[in-house]
Amino acid sequence: MKCNIIQDLLPSYIDGICSDDTASEVETHIESCTQCNQTLQIMRQPMQYIAETNVEEAKEPFKRINKKRRVQVIAASLLTFFIMIIGYQVFQHVGVVNQYFSPMVSGIVNITDNSEEWQSISFSHNSIDQQDFIEYDSIFWEKKVVNDANNESNVLLRVKDEQGNIIIDEFLISPGKIADLEKLKKNQKYYFEIKAPEGRYSINAV
Repeated sequence: MKCNIIQDLLPSYIDGICSDDTASEVETHIESCTQCNQTLQIMRQPMQYIAETNVEEAKEPFKRINKKRRVQVIAASLLTFFIMIIGYQVFQHVGVVNQYFSPMVSGIVNITDNSEEWQSISFSHNSIDQQDFIEYDSIFWEKKVVNDANNESNVLLRVKDEQGNIIIDEFLISPGKIADLEKLKKNQKYYFEIKAPEGRYSINAV
């Protein structure tokens, strides 16, 4: 049997899938053929070793990449966590920031009799700086007014502009309820008035 045929049969011979007769022919040939014997030895040993070596070498860059990627993910997660904590603390405890992103002002009104007169409401966001108007100067205002839940009764409110024109006529709000003021415009001053039974009332605007 010629060498080229034997060499074609060597892979099947090595894998043990050729017939007994074919295996016998291959063995008889390689005993007398140095070239085919060397080819057989090369196919049996060095190729397997090289393949395993190449696989391990190919894995190494990916191992380094995966390790680096894990470090980056952990670092990014920790950084995000700390930024969120710091942002939350700033939002909660820095008054200017809190007032800008969650604007709210409160007005306390003491009504000393049951007259039917309208009474102006002065508002403040820190209980110190009082002003008798509200100006919706940012997009974060919800334009709503709240009759505090601790108030004893319903109240009547109305809203005027700087010229004294009634922009929103009287409307009734029960304790703990909210009224929408979508009609009011940005960057304009509005004056709120209240009419209610004798008592102390807290009105919040957000």
